Amino acid sequence: MASVTPSPTILVPHLPPKTLVGIDLITFTSTPNFHGIRDLPDGWHFLYTGTTESLSLRSGGWFYVGDISVAGHNNEGALIPAPLGNLGNEVIVWKWDTEAETLAPLLASDGADRQEAMRHKANLAAVWQSGGLFRYRSRVPTSSGGKAQSRDVGDDENEEEGRRDWEGLTDRLSPTLLRRVVGSPEIDVDGRPRWMVTSASTAQRDSENIPGIPEPGQDSDKLAGVIGEQESEFSFLPINLKRTWREGAVGRERTEAAQDRSWALGDLIQQISITDRESNEVDEQFGESQILGELQFTFLMVLTLMNYSCLQQWKRLLNLILTCQRAIYEREQFMSNVLRLLLRQLQRCDDIEGGFFDLDGEEGGEFLRKLLMKFRTSLYQVIEDAGQPVKDNFKKLETWVKDEYDWELNRGAFVRRGMLQLEDGEQVEMDMSDNEDDEKGEYAPVVVDLGEGNMTQDE
Repeated sequence: MASVTPSPTILVPHLPPKTLVGIDLITFTSTPNFHGIRDLPDGWHFLYTGTTESLSLRSGGWFYVGDISVAGHNNEGALIPAPLGNLGNEVIVWKWDTEAETLAPLLASDGADRQEAMRHKANLAAVWQSGGLFRYRSRVPTSSGGKAQSRDVGDDENEEEGRRDWEGLTDRLSPTLLRRVVGSPEIDVDGRPRWMVTSASTAQRDSENIPGIPEPGQDSDKLAGVIGEQESEFSFLPINLKRTWREGAVGRERTEAAQDRSWALGDLIQQISITDRESNEVDEQFGESQILGELQFTFLMVLTLMNYSCLQQWKRLLNLILTCQRAIYEREQFMSNVLRLLLRQLQRCDDIEGGFFDLDGEEGGEFLRKLLMKFRTSLYQVIEDAGQPVKDNFKKLETWVKDEYDWELNRGAFVRRGMLQLEDGEQVEMDMSDNEDDEKGEYAPVVVDLGEGNMTQDE
């Protein structure tokens, strides 16, 4: 039989038919002849499965095709072992765990796994010729009348756009970030790291203390026995929105830091930044990249796995960033990147079954609409030195949410006082009440004199 020189390929032998399979932003139901995916482009990929298309437990793994040492921020240091560089034409083999009903990597530490990987790679030509390998797609090809269309220029452009979307949603991911958030990876038979995540993975602050089930990180063996598998605990960036001022701050400084969370954002960036050994200077770009990467990771884990804890952290990050004022001009490039990423994320929200914001219960997207309204006020009415790149990116975002969601972000567009005609024809003057999110009127923070020169914020 003729040998095959493969493009980067995923092999998933023994996968049961009718299993929900997802690769990046595409999902489909497996067929009996499905054995894998070929022609994977370089970059980050997320492969996941679920027993059904509905809200069943999903699990998957992050892996990188190509030279992982160039992924994300360049300053990865010694976190990238030598064997994890460019592996050439890659054939990535996953095994189906019948007990857990999930895909799992073939591990380098297991001799049986290494032999199984060699068998499947040796049989690659037969699988290829039988049509068992599907070509990687970033988007579903266009069709008409329920019949698949032949590839044309439109399909190629749609595919390229889909790949640019995925790259824009993952370009801040890095081994450093995944190690911090998910933990140490599992190393497969080719020395390639894979970070495994499930729908039930959670951060400790988002977990519920249910009697009989230990909290994450406590009595992990008992937890694994209860839910059937070992769960990892997310290590998200620590965000405390109830305390956004420095230690020891009082009076006006504390009040201003409660209204403008730029200090809290800067402190968070400082905490996760690295120091250059030669110049001894703090590389804040690394810290900013980590925040952007966590925004990307949490969003995609909601989009693919419907992970609740990731949704909460995504909201916390936006709640911190979009309530900053000084950072709009002090961290102009970072704020522009956040707005650009948020627009790209919102453009893919419909990829999730039932809608992205519907996962958040009754509130839906209201929290984001309020944040964007507040940010717009800061951008145009509070900050005089706001740069044009931030304004340009916000304008694109504002136009899109207006067209798609009918969100009006300009407070001045609302009539706050006017005449209302009642059923009996009488007209009365109405005044819109203050909203607690406006931080105006009765909701505005005030400074109270407690005597002896001590000042504090009345909350």
